[in-house]
Amino acid sequence: MKRKTAEWSLYIAECADGTYYTGIAKNVEKRLETHNSGKGSKYTAAHGPVKLIFQEPQGDYSTALRREYQVKTLSKERKIRFVAGEKLSRPAKKAKMTFQRKTKVKKPREKNKTRRTS
Repeated sequence: MKRKTAEWSLYIAECADGTYYTGIAKNVEKRLETHNSGKGSKYTAAHGPVKLIFQEPQGDYSTALRREYQVKTLSKERKIRFVAGEKLSRPAKKAKMTFQRKTKVKKPREKNKTRRTS
């Protein structure tokens, strides 16, 4: 029986200036090579080169995307603790990211259309 391996991975890379870059990829090593060649992302092109400091296998693209969003919202101090091994609860399977949440749109008030007659 073959064991199913995770298709996607969450990774955290440390840039040359000490900042962290969080992303997801199917092939993390290849993605890091792309970042270091200056073609991975605008951020890593400006702050590179990068080195891998953390990798976590994910089940599928959707799960990886939710986890990436969760980690990206952490402070740098919290990311450092997460990389060092501190647990971070997994996001809910149906968790919505803030940009997906519906917000109530206020309708503009209508002006009083009645006319005064004198």
